[in-house]
Amino acid sequence: MHKSVSMLLAAFMLMSCGAEQTETPTPAPVVQQQPAPELDPVDGIDWFDGTVDEAFAAAKEAGKPIFLYWGAVWCPPCHAISATVFKSPEFIERSQLFVPVYLDGDKEHAQAYGEKFGVRGYPTMIVFDADGVELTRIPGGIDMQAYANILDLTLSNSSSASELVTSVMAGDTDLTPADCTLLAYNSWGQDTTILADYDEGQAFLRMRDACPSDMRIERSILFFSWLGKALKAEDDEGNPVPLSDEQRAETRQQFEALLADSELVRANIFTVLFSGDEIIAAVMPGDAPERDDLIARHHAVLNELAGDESVYKRERIYTLAGKIGLERIDDPEAELSAALQQEIRDMTVWADESTPSVYERQPIINALANVLDEAGMDDVAKPLLLAELERSGQPYYFMPGIADIEQRAGNEEAAIEWLQKGYDSTRGPATRFQWGYYYLTGLLEMAPADVERIHATTIGLLAELQQSDAFHQRPKAQLGSLEKHLLAWADDSGNQAALLEIRKSVLDVCGRVPAEDAARETCEAFLESV
Repeated sequence: MHKSVSMLLAAFMLMSCGAEQTETPTPAPVVQQQPAPELDPVDGIDWFDGTVDEAFAAAKEAGKPIFLYWGAVWCPPCHAISATVFKSPEFIERSQLFVPVYLDGDKEHAQAYGEKFGVRGYPTMIVFDADGVELTRIPGGIDMQAYANILDLTLSNSSSASELVTSVMAGDTDLTPADCTLLAYNSWGQDTTILADYDEGQAFLRMRDACPSDMRIERSILFFSWLGKALKAEDDEGNPVPLSDEQRAETRQQFEALLADSELVRANIFTVLFSGDEIIAAVMPGDAPERDDLIARHHAVLNELAGDESVYKRERIYTLAGKIGLERIDDPEAELSAALQQEIRDMTVWADESTPSVYERQPIINALANVLDEAGMDDVAKPLLLAELERSGQPYYFMPGIADIEQRAGNEEAAIEWLQKGYDSTRGPATRFQWGYYYLTGLLEMAPADVERIHATTIGLLAELQQSDAFHQRPKAQLGSLEKHLLAWADDSGNQAALLEIRKSVLDVCGRVPAEDAARETCEAFLESV
């Protein structure tokens, strides 16, 4: 579970770790609503009291669009959104024009809806029109005014993101300013459908080029969306696609312009926080005389963000991830400077002591833990996480992190105990499966000879899913990953016979799922190759 800076960026791409779009209705009768108990109470937002299907029916009858929020009570980015977006006057005011729906990932049919809507993770925020047509997904990492602007655009009969992409990819080279904004701020990292039939990187460039030339912020966002895909393709070990000289030159120009413009920095904040070292390495060889100057400019921007009280505390913490990347730009294993290590310690103390809210601490302590993990500072992370178990409303969230620390210290028995404790502490089918997955993969890695416990845990996980109708979305994806771990365990430890017994027990569990249920096929496919 060790995270690298690039993995942290991937997490934020999925997080912001979620969002979507909408359109404009006239005032209509208010539907019966009440705050969702799983969320930190937010005055002014009346979350719909009923099922998702009932919400869509009520929206159609009222002529209102839907704002659907798919989250989980333990999810740090969800806590961050509740502490920022859902408390902002701009969002509260506009929420009255929507039917706001909160769908907790552990509620009945929640994972099936996640699969239906093609989402990737928590949190995801989707806006549908009154007829149930998806308009956009809204990322969580944008400023409040941009958030308000996007909601306003979805209330003004704008086209959906899907329609706009189809038009652009068909050759439309003239997007309106409103269309350009919707595409730039769509949460592509939380969508599995719109760009599925296209080369995503090329799609972002086509969108950028179709935007009006004076929309520098939106064009910049779309350019760096392309760059993220291009750098990933360049690092593909199996089929690397290097950037051309022209692309490197443009990337350098765009990155230098970004660092020189505070508005562009805010609009591309996760790129600034997590990808600066990768971008610099891509556009400048190590012996380039201007490289140190560009690193210094990026470092200065990170310092400005860290000291800016208007920037959300989580992002201020993640400036440290950017600095770690810069110090290790040529050597991922390099020892961090004493100055940066002290800066990380100071930031940890400040963030910990300045965040009294139990609810808001979830994203803040998580960010600190990620930075400390990347820095290799387990001596600071362990007491921080242990203390948080006494304060957090979802202490199980931090237990896999403590297990990682114990495993790195060679205390494998303690690591397994923490993973089991986390699993035993969880509630809700999707959450229990996720923490059960952590526990089981820990057993496979650290206690491969404990065949009986591995067998019992595997079948217990599947039996819980069967009882809860949760063979969808997140658990379904984790099943695929778990299968790979079990197959590798059998090969490495000579446990093919044990795996055959697990497969037999799996089929017994699957037999309890109604034959007409699509989940039956998912269940029976698990370990089918054994």
